[in-house]
Amino acid sequence: MIKKLPPEVVNQIAAGEVVERPASVGKELLENSLDAGATRIRVELRAGGAELLTVVDDGDGFLPEDLPLAFASHATSKLQQVADLDHIGSLGFRGEALASIGAVARARIQSRRHGAREGWEVRCDGGVESAPSPCGCPEGTRIEVRDLFFNVPARRRFLKAAHAERARIQELVAQLALARLDVDFTLVADDKELLRLPTGESLPQRFRRAFGAELGDDVLPVSRSFQGLAVEGFVAGPDRARRDGKLELTYVNGRLARESSALHAVRQAFREYLMGGRFPVYVLQIVVPADQVDVNVHPRKAEVRFVDSRKVAGCLHEAVRAALQARHGIGAAPHGGGITVAPDLPRARSGFPALPGGLFGERAPASFAREQAMSPAPTLVREPASPTGLPAPTAASTPAATPPSPRRDNPFQRVSGRYLQVLDLYLLLEGPDGLLVVDQHALHERVVYERLQRQHHARTVQVQRLLVPAVVEVTPSELAWVASVQEQLEIEGLLLAPFGPTAVAVHGVPTVLDKVDPVRLVKSLLSAEAEQSAAPLREQIAERFHSMACRSAVMSGDRLSDVEIQALLAEAATLEHPHNCPHGRPTVLTFGSFELERYFRRRC
Repeated sequence: MIKKLPPEVVNQIAAGEVVERPASVGKELLENSLDAGATRIRVELRAGGAELLTVVDDGDGFLPEDLPLAFASHATSKLQQVADLDHIGSLGFRGEALASIGAVARARIQSRRHGAREGWEVRCDGGVESAPSPCGCPEGTRIEVRDLFFNVPARRRFLKAAHAERARIQELVAQLALARLDVDFTLVADDKELLRLPTGESLPQRFRRAFGAELGDDVLPVSRSFQGLAVEGFVAGPDRARRDGKLELTYVNGRLARESSALHAVRQAFREYLMGGRFPVYVLQIVVPADQVDVNVHPRKAEVRFVDSRKVAGCLHEAVRAALQARHGIGAAPHGGGITVAPDLPRARSGFPALPGGLFGERAPASFAREQAMSPAPTLVREPASPTGLPAPTAASTPAATPPSPRRDNPFQRVSGRYLQVLDLYLLLEGPDGLLVVDQHALHERVVYERLQRQHHARTVQVQRLLVPAVVEVTPSELAWVASVQEQLEIEGLLLAPFGPTAVAVHGVPTVLDKVDPVRLVKSLLSAEAEQSAAPLREQIAERFHSMACRSAVMSGDRLSDVEIQALLAEAATLEHPHNCPHGRPTVLTFGSFELERYFRRRC
């Protein structure tokens, strides 16, 4: 028999979706305080919020006649009809938060309107409400939630230790506070103040106060306006990346929420600057018309959907990428990252400095200068190992692709031999103000990456045909996919053809990837197809090709000739991002004259 559930059962079921832990209660109460126009909010905890969680604000407060409906399910002042769901401007709107909290805890509301002579109080213990009664209280609202899940012992057993719940609430308060710099936030746990976020501070200042000065030390402002959309906030420098994505904070019209395409867009903007397994740190506010976003798609309002998600993702990607590209050189952040030689000594700096035209002085041999002026820089080509087992590098007479004109004078044109290869991995160079230590593998990887990227965008990928085709075993579905995209793969420099019922033959690969195993390259494309990526095929191909740039670069242990070193340094001046390899590792460490003098105790 189908029966209508009693209200207390309905509220407990709803509570299971809305109230997961003390932080869930805190989120709902804080959002209500912000919707009420509060300028000061104080949160008090005991036992991580499971025993007591109190939120006090100076907002508008409840009308006395509204208190009987405070703990009623689906009772709200924030929308009246279905059409209102199309343009929600408040953080809360469903009218089920207080009902859900009251169903699984002992809750009390004390509220007094501004200018009122007295306040009013109402209680709800496990879904049983009391009648409103007068009380003395300051203007605003005070909500106490005690003994969370006292009547749902199974749920209470799943709560974590008090310190873990306390940490989650502290993180929540900090995250919500970043969207409202005009509100003063205070968090007190077990009579100890954990967090104090006063008004009057900038977003980076509040972030530092909430999450630590180290994380907020190197921030890049983001402020871009597009048609019908704006992006504001900041991104932290790549050196501040973390092993988790907890500080990837996206706000939509003031609401902390995630959206998959927006998250992917920001990570893609950082892709060239971060190593695998690292996540960027950022705080970004997306401002869009309320009717262009659906906030009613998640039980805890943690996710949203955009009407035009592609546009939002594209704007986010452009805004973040522009901020990363516009970041200042080393001189603007002398201690922004790098390695520490000793705890009490200055730190080396990562990245290429802004070098003058005469990097190696004015003593370049005239013959070499004329040779550089008459012919393009030679391209690194790695030949097969010699019979002795040692690599036998040579310089090709023509480059794999003509690089674009450099945006600044080439600082490496007058190379006169003032460099040293150490451990067959590092190049020591003299800079205008000290010593440069170059990672030859990381730098050549960036050279190969950008060379391939230019060819990819210009649709002029040069092809290296294989003397003996490589055969790759495939499944029937993979074979069908290869046949359907064969022409597109050919445009990208990968020549494939069916080779029997269960194999394809690789006849050619992009020239800049001639060191990559063709079988591995094709299988990486097939794995991308198996993942059913939503990205266009051309982007999938570019992504896989670029990931192979590492394998085609010179390696540790490769002894480079003078000509190869000169070619590498010359092409480094044309790079768009010379500071990092595609995986985010630095290509160069700079030890300035000041640091060197400190190392040798010439300075105090």
